Amino acid sequence: MRLSQLIDLPQLKIIQVDFQQNELSIYASSRTKGSRCPACGRLNYSIHDRYYRTVKDLPVFQNSTTIQLRTRKFKCKNQKCDRKVFSEQISHVIRYSRRTVRVSKLLDRLSIELTGKQGSRMAALLFLKVSASTLTRIALKQPLPEIKQPRVLGVDDWAFRKGVNYGTILIDMETSRPIDLLPSSDGQVLTNWLLKYNDVKIVTRDRASSYASAVIEACPNAVQIADRFHLLMNLSDALDAYFKSIRKKIRSLITAKTIELLEVPENISISIKVKKEDVQSATSVHESIAIKNDPRLDIFLKVKELQAKGTPIRRIATDLKMSRNTIRSYFNQESLSPRKGSKSTNIEVFTDLIVARLNENGYKLMDIFREIKKLGYTGGRSQGCENIKLIKENYKIETNGYSEIPLPKIPYIKPLSTRNLAKYIGFNLTDITDHHEQFYLQTLLDNITELRIVRKLVRIFKTMLARGCGNIRRWIDFVTHSKYKLAGLKSFARGLLRDIKAVENGINMSWSNGAVEGHVNRIKSIKRQMYGRASFELLRKKVILSQSG
Repeated sequence: MRLSQLIDLPQLKIIQVDFQQNELSIYASSRTKGSRCPACGRLNYSIHDRYYRTVKDLPVFQNSTTIQLRTRKFKCKNQKCDRKVFSEQISHVIRYSRRTVRVSKLLDRLSIELTGKQGSRMAALLFLKVSASTLTRIALKQPLPEIKQPRVLGVDDWAFRKGVNYGTILIDMETSRPIDLLPSSDGQVLTNWLLKYNDVKIVTRDRASSYASAVIEACPNAVQIADRFHLLMNLSDALDAYFKSIRKKIRSLITAKTIELLEVPENISISIKVKKEDVQSATSVHESIAIKNDPRLDIFLKVKELQAKGTPIRRIATDLKMSRNTIRSYFNQESLSPRKGSKSTNIEVFTDLIVARLNENGYKLMDIFREIKKLGYTGGRSQGCENIKLIKENYKIETNGYSEIPLPKIPYIKPLSTRNLAKYIGFNLTDITDHHEQFYLQTLLDNITELRIVRKLVRIFKTMLARGCGNIRRWIDFVTHSKYKLAGLKSFARGLLRDIKAVENGINMSWSNGAVEGHVNRIKSIKRQMYGRASFELLRKKVILSQSG
């Protein structure tokens, strides 16, 4: 195989090939005898001059490749032409550029699919040296394709900065490709765009009233479809508002049920009478633990020993290298007092319960700690276990066979946030994997009649969306005329009524905004890649020209 066939540049004639340190230099010239004047188009053969033009090409066998192109200058023989001398142009090489057409196409794709820095690093792996700024300029120079009239249009907003600035993305739903990106989510901007392409038949959108008004104004005959995903999101927000409105009612119910469940069984007494001389108070327990671990204890004992011998304070301070004030305070103390910063707990409240548990076979220290923690113990695990051990020693309790007897589980109602309640209310209880969450929801449903009605309404609404059929007007009428307040749900129902045609189309028609949401997520990814270079025009070209989405 000839080298000219290998590099696939049939218009070039290979003169010479040099190879040095992974650098391949190909000396070549054009095969044509003449060249046409770029001004008048006349074919000329009169050569004025020759020079070498350095052009970068794709690597050959992982070697950086450069074409040293011997270029001719021609004289234009047309007397009426203002161009007297011109350089020949070769179709495989871009005019006024130092790279071949195929290298330029590769860089065009890299500039769109990757950021400037990532593209630069990828180009370096292909033995092409190009800076991040150059790739950004290449991306900005690329023309956008002509917008064809869409039949089914998907519309949604996307965030420049969440909660602050928003734009609009337009998707051809039949091809699932983005056709344009608008710099604002304002309805007037969409109206101006739609007036140019007003032959749209179907528009899928979210529940934004600005988009609805824009479509009515520019394309009054277009069928509008409220996206099912956004309907579910709106329902979730309404449920969140509803659960917030009854939060106090839920809290009082759960508190009462928790008290019932955590009631101590009759066979275990937590009010056992104990002699004062047999056990320390909770405060003294804590103090004894603090003193036992205090590094000052040895020094204190030595000071008290020297005091008993009648040694003066000055001499003790000199020998022990301590201040006289500290020695004087130790002289006045019968026993070492705990540090002021040591943390106290409410362990004394649970002393009787701890003793009762320690006298039962089967209870471990951690079992007891977990129980008193749930009942309101304020200390940490290490401190709590140490306190329990000390109480055990003071009472001289001996326990055997800790693991032989299974312990009854302490009933516990795990609280759920309003957002999680909104999520789980339409679930079958058997589908909730966490048994604590399942128990919590079951407790609410068993004790709040209104909540059972809300659950049924949610399940009916989701069934309508899933099956693509149902009487949404009847559902709205039931919610709005309910004897219960249903805060959040009633405003949601009234909002559905204002957009009833689009909502009905969203339930009954197969079109949805799924493809649009996918491209919105892709915009987020591109924005992260473009950190520091995120101009709207660059973002617009990356979204429209990219082939990765």
